[in-house]
Amino acid sequence: MSRPKSKSQRQPTAPLPPAAQPAADQSGPGCAEGAGQQILKHAVTATCWLDPGGDGQPHPVSVSFSGRRAGVKGRPRDGDRFDQVETIDPAVPGSGPVSVTAKVFDVTPGEWAVWVRPGAGPDRGRRAALLPAPPAGGRLGLRRFLWGKGNPVPAGNSGTPVTTRAGAFTTGPGLIPGSWLPLLLGGVVVALAVQAVLAGREHLSAGTALGVSLAASAVGAAGARAWFVALNCGKVQGIPTQGLCVQGFIAAAVAVLIAGLALTGTPIRTFLDVTAPGLFFGMAIGRQGCFLHGCCTGRVTSSRWGIWASDGRVGARRAPAQQLESLASLLIGVAALLFDLQARRPAAGTVFIGAVAAHTLCRQLLFPYRAEPRRTSSGRRVVLITAALVLAADVIVAIVT
Repeated sequence: MSRPKSKSQRQPTAPLPPAAQPAADQSGPGCAEGAGQQILKHAVTATCWLDPGGDGQPHPVSVSFSGRRAGVKGRPRDGDRFDQVETIDPAVPGSGPVSVTAKVFDVTPGEWAVWVRPGAGPDRGRRAALLPAPPAGGRLGLRRFLWGKGNPVPAGNSGTPVTTRAGAFTTGPGLIPGSWLPLLLGGVVVALAVQAVLAGREHLSAGTALGVSLAASAVGAAGARAWFVALNCGKVQGIPTQGLCVQGFIAAAVAVLIAGLALTGTPIRTFLDVTAPGLFFGMAIGRQGCFLHGCCTGRVTSSRWGIWASDGRVGARRAPAQQLESLASLLIGVAALLFDLQARRPAAGTVFIGAVAAHTLCRQLLFPYRAEPRRTSSGRRVVLITAALVLAADVIVAIVT
């Protein structure tokens, strides 16, 4: 998974009264990226809610956060004050309430007073309509649960008290700290359980299946990280789990599976077929971890089909990219399971190849809805065409054999 870069600015100047704070003009690492780089450092986290309006064209808006450590007498030192501007680009009119969360590291732990005001960033004179409080999330549903996260700071306040916390435990609306890993592990457990049941139906060794699959999962995690590093030309920061790509996981895991199965004398194509349903069920579960962790988010939209989600810094109505990929993985897993349970199964290996090709095709079709920009358009077209051709060939082989 990949993390979007934020647009935040910070100045090490002493804070002025909220009405006279200067805006910053240099960009640096923001909330989502900084959380991975400074996971154990203390941070001040503050959230501002705003209304982007009901009509007009998408445009950037800025919000200025400033803070001073409580109890400081005299002139504050470095680490006792901050002034940071967060830019939302774009803010989409008609998309509903938007939250922007600032995380400020390299501060003195303790109690702080935080102010917020409209920023003077690259918004062409437009000012954000800051809300005095988080909007009501309704009586039921995720909004009521997720919108209350973080430290809301209303505009025009006299200094909202905020307590610093370790970066790993600071969050804003829409996110649940530490949610990604449990859901990922839950997906692995489901995948191994489904694989064990199907392997038993094919009279394959359960111990061999488990051992080879665990080894493949471990190497696959390394492959996911390596794939992410390669896509970013080695320019990555943060802890390893901050950047993983599912394509790298599949490629590395399948290579280890094939090698391990060859050494144990297990039918490779049959084993891959019984692995396919659980693999994609696990992906469907893991994508929910991405939703609650704030990665792989969709583009901000005013469409009624959007869902409110956060990328770790900006929470807004977004294209449901994570949910659509989760649904696609679930449907592919169900289709693979139905083929595996047929009395007259297609040729060995076709279920796995077809499932991977279908998933690759779906991912490429969904990429335009993701928030992070694509590096090339030609590469996506090549992958789309290749995946479609492989899927068509696989279906033909499954029918005629």
